[in-house]
Amino acid sequence: MSAPTTSPPAPAPTTTPGALPTPKTHLRLARPSLSLPAAEKFYVHGLGLSVLYRSPPQGTHPDQHPEDLIMLGYPSGGWHLELVHGVGEAGSPFPVPKPTEEDLLVLYVEGPVDQGLVDRMVEAGGRRVVARNGYWERWGVMVKDPDGYGVVLCTRGWENVAVE
Repeated sequence: MSAPTTSPPAPAPTTTPGALPTPKTHLRLARPSLSLPAAEKFYVHGLGLSVLYRSPPQGTHPDQHPEDLIMLGYPSGGWHLELVHGVGEAGSPFPVPKPTEEDLLVLYVEGPVDQGLVDRMVEAGGRRVVARNGYWERWGVMVKDPDGYGVVLCTRGWENVAVE
């Protein structure tokens, strides 16, 4: 028997134009984690991100997220990574993470990848792997995080340009 589905609430009606995403819109990538301490060690001590937010202990704040979470990124950066714990536990709304080969966080470093950085990521709980996609193997280095998600350090640069 499947769980009942619910629709999200409709946005409140407005009489003025609403906000739209722009090129400066901040990006949050959210994903589940089996162990926030292991993930934090990998992303902070290995990759060099900072903890931007940590949820308070459960039950201590009336508006807090229903699960433990941390947000990691570069201060003043245009994106951050949200990792949510509570996966796979009885009553948890989150399943155990099952990353695929295409669940990647790609960072364009625009030059040769620092081997010291790769070593720190491995020492902090990551696992250096050969990318299934030959493009990433040719143009970068892939390290799996403690939950099995791929982090690619790409030697190329990137600029968003519309093709149409």
